[in-house]
Amino acid sequence: MRVHQQAAYILVNRPYSETSWIVEAFTRDYGRLSLMAKGARRFKSKLRGTLLPFQPTLLSWTGKGEIPTLTSAEIDQRNFNLIEHELLSDARVCGFYCNELLNRLMHRYDPHPQLFDRYDAAMMALARAREDYQLAEILRDFERTMMRETGYEVSFQLEADGKTPIDESAEYRFQPGQGFVRVAQPEYNSTSGRIILLIASNQGARLSNEEASSEKRLMRDILRHLLGRNEIVSRALFYPKARPQ
Repeated sequence: MRVHQQAAYILVNRPYSETSWIVEAFTRDYGRLSLMAKGARRFKSKLRGTLLPFQPTLLSWTGKGEIPTLTSAEIDQRNFNLIEHELLSDARVCGFYCNELLNRLMHRYDPHPQLFDRYDAAMMALARAREDYQLAEILRDFERTMMRETGYEVSFQLEADGKTPIDESAEYRFQPGQGFVRVAQPEYNSTSGRIILLIASNQGARLSNEEASSEKRLMRDILRHLLGRNEIVSRALFYPKARPQ
């Protein structure tokens, strides 16, 4: 199989030999896949400056099997300047967090063009963001999209029975495999119905700082269940600052 100039983003590069990389790429039409980038680690290789996270790229490859061979890679100039020059500092760490979610929750060769477009939009938004609350909003939106598009969707409108609407005045505990279970009074890990409904309506900007922290904890609890015991590595990059993730 030959694929020519497929829109893609690089998620991570893994050394394969002294001169080559195994590239984990997220492509618009082919989903997540691994590619053999021969010679990419050589100092003078043109691929070294192209196969980088957060740069929109056009990838070409050939071959069958688990790891096709990359034949060419070039920067997609439509938004290269914006990302290369502005996705820095905390926004860059947020980008690594999104990449890690994609790498761990997406099945290989499972196309998700809408998720690709949302990821592309998230990278653009991260490049423009200047405040911590903006970064947090972008991450929460991407987390919800990620769960929905990869089949891990959680209902933020109905209780665990799948029939009763979430009550904004009630308190809920997220129960893995079931959903939101109403509790009699606030608990350490419970969340108000108001926050859950604001998540459902995608209006996180209306949350207070305390409510935003509760939303962050809730999404982390949900993702912890989906990811298993392994912690998100990119979160450690924020500590000891404990910033938006």
